[in-house]
Amino acid sequence: VRKGKAPTELVERQYAQPIQDETLNRVTKQTLEAAVKEHDLKPVGPFEVQRTDFDQEGGLVLEATVEVEPSFRLAECKGIRLTRPSAEVGVPELDRALTQLQESMAHLEPTPDGTSKERKIPPLDDELAKDLGFQTLNQLREHVEAKLREQKRAAQAQALESSLSDELLTRNAFEVPPGLVAHQAERLTRDFKARRLLSGVPEAQAEEETKTFGEQLRRSAERHVKLSFILDRIAAQESVSVTQDEVVGRLWQLSQRWKKDPADIRKLFDAQSLWPSVISTIRQEKTLALLLAAATIDDKPRST
Repeated sequence: VRKGKAPTELVERQYAQPIQDETLNRVTKQTLEAAVKEHDLKPVGPFEVQRTDFDQEGGLVLEATVEVEPSFRLAECKGIRLTRPSAEVGVPELDRALTQLQESMAHLEPTPDGTSKERKIPPLDDELAKDLGFQTLNQLREHVEAKLREQKRAAQAQALESSLSDELLTRNAFEVPPGLVAHQAERLTRDFKARRLLSGVPEAQAEEETKTFGEQLRRSAERHVKLSFILDRIAAQESVSVTQDEVVGRLWQLSQRWKKDPADIRKLFDAQSLWPSVISTIRQEKTLALLLAAATIDDKPRST
């Protein structure tokens, strides 16, 4: 075969389409990036290109759509008035808890005629307290009361956070892209499955629980998305950031809660790309804490 140069027409004919496709892809990307800068867009997903026409005379005609962050004016979010439910434990509540505990210690004893057995509830006294690991009934009462108070304080904190979230959503009304709501629901569902697997639930059971969770979440996903946007805007305004130490600290907390080696949790988070979710969660928690600290909180009287 004689060495020489391939005819120009042959090169053009063989490589024209791949070159044109590569050029079109590059120009399309550059054009979309320029449009984002020019119009100050904040995309929350990829562009969907509906049409690309290109020729030497007419140039590039491009049609594309993209979902962007909602535009809204952030309302004043400090000094919100909230009502804090009481965390005090009333005597009736304590009595009910002790009665339930007493009934849980019931056992079967033969009837006087010896033909059958009957359920017998032990008296609420020092002997029952000793069976439960306490020296006296008073010690048992104090322990149960402390546990009830701990539960009510956790519920109190949750109620305050929920009321604050409701008020933030009321003050900042806007629409969110449907695609983003669906994406957020998928992310939260994926996070839920990862937590169930880490807690030791078998994969088949985790899959079934995740399916149920996903169906429930779709009904509240829009609230999650809106609240995330509001908290992110407040975090940016107040310069709320997340440090490396806080991320590591959260990793250790999760390892203790789920009784897993931190290295195993790190591997799962790497594999499932969950680190952005972890960082976002910490940042939003800090933002809520900041708003709660700045809120005006009225204590609700304990109901009798």
